[in-house]
Amino acid sequence: MSHLRIAPEPEPPPPYEVTATPGWPPIAIPGRPGWWRHCINGQQVDLPSQTPSE
Repeated sequence: MSHLRIAPEPEPPPPYEVTATPGWPPIAIPGRPGWWRHCINGQQVDLPSQTPSE
């Protein structure tokens, strides 16, 4: 079966910035398991929990 060729691996999509927004729940950060992005006093804060007080 010399007519079969292996297709090249597709390129992964480019990374994107995760942005927390006031009034919405925290966002899980891709590629960083267990970390969540929060919007606290208008600032983007990464914490190892979904609850900012922990």
